[in-house]
Amino acid sequence: MSTRKRTRRLLLASVLAMVLGAALSIGLPKAFADAKTVYIPASWQSTGEVPWAQNRTKESANFILLWGEKSGTTPTSAPSPYNFNPDNILSQLETLYSYYVNTMKFTPEAGALAQHKIVVIVTQTWNREALNAWATGGSAEGRIGVINIAPAAAAPGSWGLAHELGHVFQNLAWLGKSGLGFTHASAGTFWEASAEFMSMQVYPNGGAGDLTRFLRTENLAYSSSRHHYGAWMLIQYLVDKNGGIGIFNRMWNEARNTEHPLETYKRLAGLSQEQFNQQMAEYAQKQVTYDYSNRSSFMPFINNMYGGQFIRAYNGIAVDAVNQAAGHYAVPDALAPSDYGYNKIKLVPSTSGGTIRLHFKGHVNSAAGSGWSYGFVGVRNGTPRYGPVYTSADSQISFQTQAGEEVYLVVVGAPSTNVHKYGFLDGYTKNYRYPYEFGISGGVPSGYEPGYVKPTPVGGRWHSNGGGWVSNSANVSASAYVGPRAAVYGNSTVSENARIEGLAWVNSGATVRGNAVVKDNALIQGGANLSGNVVVGGDAEMGIACSSGTYLLFTTNRNCDGRAGETDINPAYQRFTDAEVAVTGGDTPTPNPTTAPTTPPTTAPTTPPTTAPTTAPTTAPTTAPTTAPPTTAPPSGAPCSATLAVTGTWQGGFQGEVTITAGTAPVNGWTVSWPLASGQGVSQSWGANVTTSGSTATASNAAWNGSLTAGGRTTFGFIGTGAASTPQLSCTAS
Repeated sequence: MSTRKRTRRLLLASVLAMVLGAALSIGLPKAFADAKTVYIPASWQSTGEVPWAQNRTKESANFILLWGEKSGTTPTSAPSPYNFNPDNILSQLETLYSYYVNTMKFTPEAGALAQHKIVVIVTQTWNREALNAWATGGSAEGRIGVINIAPAAAAPGSWGLAHELGHVFQNLAWLGKSGLGFTHASAGTFWEASAEFMSMQVYPNGGAGDLTRFLRTENLAYSSSRHHYGAWMLIQYLVDKNGGIGIFNRMWNEARNTEHPLETYKRLAGLSQEQFNQQMAEYAQKQVTYDYSNRSSFMPFINNMYGGQFIRAYNGIAVDAVNQAAGHYAVPDALAPSDYGYNKIKLVPSTSGGTIRLHFKGHVNSAAGSGWSYGFVGVRNGTPRYGPVYTSADSQISFQTQAGEEVYLVVVGAPSTNVHKYGFLDGYTKNYRYPYEFGISGGVPSGYEPGYVKPTPVGGRWHSNGGGWVSNSANVSASAYVGPRAAVYGNSTVSENARIEGLAWVNSGATVRGNAVVKDNALIQGGANLSGNVVVGGDAEMGIACSSGTYLLFTTNRNCDGRAGETDINPAYQRFTDAEVAVTGGDTPTPNPTTAPTTPPTTAPTTPPTTAPTTAPTTAPTTAPTTAPPTTAPPSGAPCSATLAVTGTWQGGFQGEVTITAGTAPVNGWTVSWPLASGQGVSQSWGANVTTSGSTATASNAAWNGSLTAGGRTTFGFIGTGAASTPQLSCTAS
């Protein structure tokens, strides 16, 4: 029996094998005689694997419940915790089934799904200890869906039933279809994220996955097993981006068994690696404010995690100052983004409404196919404004801020050649990271500005040694170090010379003492007792006593063996010099300057609203065309021509793309002008220097795109305010 396993404690996916056996047909009540059949592997009963009995079963149209001896033949009257209501469980399951089939249309009701009833084993009711799982879902013998669910997990409104039935549907979407299905080892996280996403469709206000782990591990690879229950936000982005849930359903029904789920999406969407990487940066930009169509449903869960305490103290990571006087900063190596993980870095403009200029430079590792995609986000009154996406490993870029905005740089680890297929437990030391540095002028990373004031430490205090968050109920010695973004939660104890660094956090009930070091994205669970010279880092979790060794990798069976530390596939590198990341002037072009986010920003109002909007617009903006707009050749003898295409619209604004085409002779510089309609303006541009005067907009070439060969073309983009229009443009050469 193939299952996906969900537990409250460890939150892991697993595959269990059961002995295959012949089919056993059960006599059905008359109401179901012409409907689906019941198929139960004969070995379950003959070997004692699932010692079910006919008088401990109950059926509905699409399900059959099997329960154990401890609940007797009337489980509603059984003693606690073995009592449950079979009718209620079946009613919940039928409602969920109808939603996945008829409302969500996840997969056609055909094949195994249409032929056999789904078997539901009520666990923790049997004399057999192996049948004590909390909740799992999957399939058996390649032909039937199977759910294991404990009575307490199947209470009315059960999230667990929605999640595990989601796993059943995921299995049955491809069973019996040769070459299809997410069976590659790299797909494990997507299985769990998808089941959470499916549950959220049924119960939009009922949960939002394990966001606690996800929001402290955003830099890890998307497929990391450390945060698979919180990784549904990328799915939400894909659904919003592609006009609805159909793309998610297609991924599950059309996946090839050799593919990473993101490869499946890239293929179905018809994207090149470059285009795909740009979309992943758009996703990371949206993560600054969680700008999704269902935002109002899940934000309460984010805002109230751990009582709104350390998880929400900061939005993003802190960077290291290589040379603050020179404006030279670097991402901490351990927190550099892995494949489709990302960093959010808050920037503070030197002047309100000023221009931030940044020289981005990545450390290229040819073995990793290193790549990055990155861009700016401005946020005012909760409303995001997105800059274009860049993908060069060495680029000078800028962002014109608006008064009153918070500004973020987002950087995604985006390999340039392919999606790496890491196994489900191939974590920190086995995943490539993509380190980078940057020079900046016109602003500084948050924390380095004059007069910086830390946020209010809700529910805790900032530790005197290191400045990290410490719960009011924690016992942390002054001699112990808690770094600026690290956290010590609950009634845990950190003493002597222990160090908590990076984004590491110590959970309630843990003890860290001696010279122990906890760093990077490590999590120390309640009950752990770390001492001596032990080091726990990377993406490791530790919940045991340990006093020696270095542990950098998440694993399901962590022990304390004094190891020297797992070998990291990422090579060492030298910091760039100040000159190598210096901001020297003009912007460097992105390879495709027109690919700003295709879900355009909502332009901030000139009069800020009194309350921040809590939901995304109900009408999605139109998306950019997949092909370049047609251009008009310059009139005979004209030095150049220009055309304007509207690539996105939303209430109060639009995004435009201008294509300049040289005439029969080369052009060494160009200027484009066009009339502005009543109420129109230009709030942001890229690829050109755009100014407005009265009712006229004028754009002159950037330093890098002024020279065009005869018949050559270039483009620039802008964000316009007001209603969209496509006026006649004039082009002159200089």
